[in-house]
Amino acid sequence: MENQMENVDDKVGGPVAPVQQNPQKKKRNRRPKSKKGNNKPTGFEEYYVDAPITVEEHEFEKELYHPSRPLIHRVEDALLRFQKNRRIESDRLEVFHKYLAYGGIDAGPKMFAGSDDRDLNELDHDQILLARGRTTIDQNKSSLTVDFNAVVTGYLTSYFPFYFNPENEDMIKLATVTIRSFLSYLLYHDVCPEYKDNIDEARLSCDIATKELWKNQQLTANGPGDFNKACSITFGGLEHDLYANNNQWKNPKDDSVPMTKDIAQKVVRFGLAVAGSNELASLFQYMSTKDTLKATKLEDIDGFEVMHVHLPAEEDRDFYLNHAPDLNPIGWLYGRAYFDPGKPEPDLSPEERAEWARREVQELTFFLEESLLKHCYPGMKIIAPVWELNCGFHYFEDITKSYCSIYTTLANDLMLGWKKPRALTAKDGEEDGDAD
Repeated sequence: MENQMENVDDKVGGPVAPVQQNPQKKKRNRRPKSKKGNNKPTGFEEYYVDAPITVEEHEFEKELYHPSRPLIHRVEDALLRFQKNRRIESDRLEVFHKYLAYGGIDAGPKMFAGSDDRDLNELDHDQILLARGRTTIDQNKSSLTVDFNAVVTGYLTSYFPFYFNPENEDMIKLATVTIRSFLSYLLYHDVCPEYKDNIDEARLSCDIATKELWKNQQLTANGPGDFNKACSITFGGLEHDLYANNNQWKNPKDDSVPMTKDIAQKVVRFGLAVAGSNELASLFQYMSTKDTLKATKLEDIDGFEVMHVHLPAEEDRDFYLNHAPDLNPIGWLYGRAYFDPGKPEPDLSPEERAEWARREVQELTFFLEESLLKHCYPGMKIIAPVWELNCGFHYFEDITKSYCSIYTTLANDLMLGWKKPRALTAKDGEEDGDAD
């Protein structure tokens, strides 16, 4: 037996190693990787509220935010703690920092930016907050007027929509909810009780801007509508020479097919017959047969402010459905001439300016599709070229801007990015002298 084993060893070139079974590998309990902070609340959710504070924290904040301390120091401390307790992502942070800068608060890199934990080991909690913070208030601004509501309305209605150009409602809420959350933080922690009513007004302005800014964006993107475009083609305006007789306009929602003059006239006739008064419709028909209709552009106004909106009645919709299914039902709105306070005032003599101040604000009547009227509301300001037809109604063309009912213009945005001039030194003076 031993000889047989030796022969086997010789054939395979050595002793045969015993066969061992591979031990079963131990399975690791791997947890699925999740994106960092995905499930962590940001602090800006709809029903988010700050957690109740302890007695010790309350006593600390009473001292920290005591009215005897300068307001700029209280607000600066509140900003540090507000940002510490929120997960502010990059888009939200950019909007929030622009708001702070618009209100006169410096928001930018500080001397401790980039410090790691080893650099901050020797600092206490408050010093770490200050080191990592990015917002400061210049002591020289302590003499400026404090108005939370004016800054909110100016930023949200004048600066934000045209600097960030929000494309959807979520982008608008990103700004309004963030600012409102900060204002609520000031109230909850009693940071500046002397401005409580003013802060409440500012929070209400955030709510108004949330609703109105999105309507403004939709009207600007989809206006001026079929009726106004038809008037421009028929009576005069930007569209007057832009038509093609051979094209057939089948779908009013399809902008790829130009509106012809025949269709434009149909849109106007049906609109006035359904939404206009009997007197207006009759006068329009009479002047049309006499060929005396004339449109005049109103050169001395910037646009109009919406005063009243009237959607089509159910019988009006049925009339369109039965007699003109290819057209959109028309309603109407009343407005008044508007002069944009954000534009430079006209160059007038004192006598002309006094006469300008005594002028009567012109009342205007417009006809508009129901789909666009839904975006209009009293107090809305629409900046657009306005034309008057001598039979008694008006129409407008491309909308360049639309403003909220709380539209506010401030000069704050002119100071964004401004830096204090560097003080001249003796060397600078010598160089100036050499240049002379």
